[in-house]
Amino acid sequence: MNVMTIDIEMNQPSRKVIQVGACAHEPKTGLLLGKLDMFVNPNEKIEPFITQLTGIRDQDVANGLTIIQAYEELRVFSKKHKCFKNPLVWGSGVRNDSQAIWEETKLDGENFMGFRVLDVKTIYQSIKLYQNGSHGSSLQETCEKLGIGFEGSAHSALVDAINTFRVWHCLMGKFNE
Repeated sequence: MNVMTIDIEMNQPSRKVIQVGACAHEPKTGLLLGKLDMFVNPNEKIEPFITQLTGIRDQDVANGLTIIQAYEELRVFSKKHKCFKNPLVWGSGVRNDSQAIWEETKLDGENFMGFRVLDVKTIYQSIKLYQNGSHGSSLQETCEKLGIGFEGSAHSALVDAINTFRVWHCLMGKFNE
């Protein structure tokens, strides 16, 4: 069974999804099986702060998918790569990225990703709390602290999904030693 990592970027203050990134990996070897990068049209202007943070502009999402189309693309991607039901995410907070996508679709029925996630940030924070009582770290800072470096530009959904997997894979490797 493989794992899917997802990340989203959202407009503010509406919290509508504007970008979905996903990657599928073989868990033990880390082999990248596939990646998905989708703009989602929120049918509203992108806030200037979000453009500054993510680089996503109105013209990027103008011809983007609907949230339902993006959800369906994720479902097909997960099935194609035979991924474990619950995706890896960086942080889950009040609601996780999987749940945010599902809730925005307003579809009836069951979420193919379930309502649980494997929260890589919480795993990392748990290890740090156990080791020395520290806990705070962004995805980019975590990659640097682990010595694996951050690949790409932060706040791009696909880049963040790939780096989230890299952190998880590194931590699982250390755990397995």
